[in-house]
Amino acid sequence: MGTDENAGKFSASTVGLIFTVFAAFASFFSFSSCGLDNYYYLDPPRSDGHQIQYGDSDESKHYFSCITTEESGSGTNSDYFSSSSDFVFLGTGIYYKIYNNYSTMQSVESSVNSMISSSDNTYTSASEYLIYTKGYKELKISRGVRDPLIGRGSSPEDRYVNIRLTDYGDFPAGIWISSDGNDVMNDSNALKVDGISVRPMRSGSTYGFEFSATDSNNPVPKSGDDDVEISATASVEGEWYVDMYAVSVGRDSSYTESYSQPFFMGSVAIRAE
Repeated sequence: MGTDENAGKFSASTVGLIFTVFAAFASFFSFSSCGLDNYYYLDPPRSDGHQIQYGDSDESKHYFSCITTEESGSGTNSDYFSSSSDFVFLGTGIYYKIYNNYSTMQSVESSVNSMISSSDNTYTSASEYLIYTKGYKELKISRGVRDPLIGRGSSPEDRYVNIRLTDYGDFPAGIWISSDGNDVMNDSNALKVDGISVRPMRSGSTYGFEFSATDSNNPVPKSGDDDVEISATASVEGEWYVDMYAVSVGRDSSYTESYSQPFFMGSVAIRAE
């Protein structure tokens, strides 16, 4: 009898311990979930009236552009300029991916549009889909490091951004940032590091976008490159399509980043030499 009674007491205390531990874990995960459910609204970048499409044959128009939303819009981005805030606006990130089949690229663009217009998705779903699911990468530069590419200024100010990935005649590859929309691609507006104008570069490499079978600094994209999606059938042999979006980026006190909805900057076709 004594043994059975002690066993019963042990069982009851064990049940109590299990319940206490379970309650503690439930409380922890409930708190964590609340934290994960919190996100910060950011105004997305917007159009300056220009949008390049891969089928446009006029190469003088083969550049990407947008206006950062820092001062205008609903005003939320400008609210996050204070360094004492729990959440800080970092700037505007530029995300891209390279395809060999434009139908595959268009399918992604369609999915993004659906996410933006659907009430079933969170405000950040479309950007997270591009970055985490489809593997769109941040555009880099030939000198130095900028993350995000278009960092915020010392005070809220909307800026015009132009990006040309490849040289074309008198139009060089580069990145230009201006406080107004007049003659944005003027040398005075060129993004420079140590006084030298930078060129757009592919993520995670020292490669540019002048795709060439004979230039080791600008190799043709290949299977396995983390910024490339290669389909079994190319739309046009030797032709590549770069899809690009701009996203407002912020970060909270735990260094967790939040994103705005993505702004579609367009797509451009690049013929490998």
